[in-house]
Amino acid sequence: MKNAPIPAEIMMAAAMVALTGLLAGVFHLPLVFPASDSAAFVGVHYLYPLVGAALIGLLALMASRAQRNDDLIRAILIGVPCYAIVLYCHFNVKLWLPHINPARYDDALWMTDQAVRPLVDACMDIRRRLAPLLPYDANFYMMGFILQFYATFAYYALRRPEYFRELLLAVTIMQLIGTVGYLMMPALGPFIHEPGVNPLISDAQAHMLAFYRQSVAHGPVWIRDHGSEAFTAGLGAVPSLHAAGSILFLAFSWRHARPLLPFHLFCTLFILIAAVANRWHYVIDLPFGLLVAALSLVFAARIVRPGVQEPTRASAPAADLGIATT
Repeated sequence: MKNAPIPAEIMMAAAMVALTGLLAGVFHLPLVFPASDSAAFVGVHYLYPLVGAALIGLLALMASRAQRNDDLIRAILIGVPCYAIVLYCHFNVKLWLPHINPARYDDALWMTDQAVRPLVDACMDIRRRLAPLLPYDANFYMMGFILQFYATFAYYALRRPEYFRELLLAVTIMQLIGTVGYLMMPALGPFIHEPGVNPLISDAQAHMLAFYRQSVAHGPVWIRDHGSEAFTAGLGAVPSLHAAGSILFLAFSWRHARPLLPFHLFCTLFILIAAVANRWHYVIDLPFGLLVAALSLVFAARIVRPGVQEPTRASAPAADLGIATT
């Protein structure tokens, strides 16, 4: 009897752990764990969405057991812990970036922004006009993405469980690709050149930049001593994983969950505009995010459905009638 293949989720988590361990060993970098207030740098406390995610997982497991959906149970019990491991490694690597690859591409990226300056100004103007609907202190750029993330997984777990694993795989692959992208092309973001339209976000960016400068000045010991409270404060502009995630959810729902489309379309458009208007990202970061989303969807589909092809126009009616085709 052949051994069962190792799930792709475990292989990805193992690869991420191996990469993180290699970087930690070669560059003498410390692994840190998040403190309870580590999201204060970006104005978001992740405790509440994490509690929400736990409840979603519990409900999904209860529903899947009631329906005897072993595939969903397996996807949750294997995929969610593996994604958590990848995410943990991802945030550590972001904190380590200046000590792994000290090169900075912000000046070159800033020049690309100036080449499309009317688009940057348009994004800023749109965000200002949206302020009465979505006030700056709502921080919808972050909270909207978190809401999009958990609402999507809740929907697929409870309504379209047959696609849950593929979605989770795509998001995990997105984090892996994003980590490699940060290592290849480190950049802090256009806020180092000019402030965005949201003063609250500008204040958070100032705190993150201060941590970055202290890390560069004092070395890995600064991360060891202060990394826990700044766990989510690592700066990386290229690619935009907020854009990648929103586009990924939008595209996946276009295929499999049309009722979610209006919600995803609104959130995605807002996140793309706010990413530029708040000066988190250069305009060119967004196409990179689109590329990451596309690659993640393709790779996830090939893992879950290897060799599966859509039926041709000629063969589909025959198949529907149960007629054998050659």
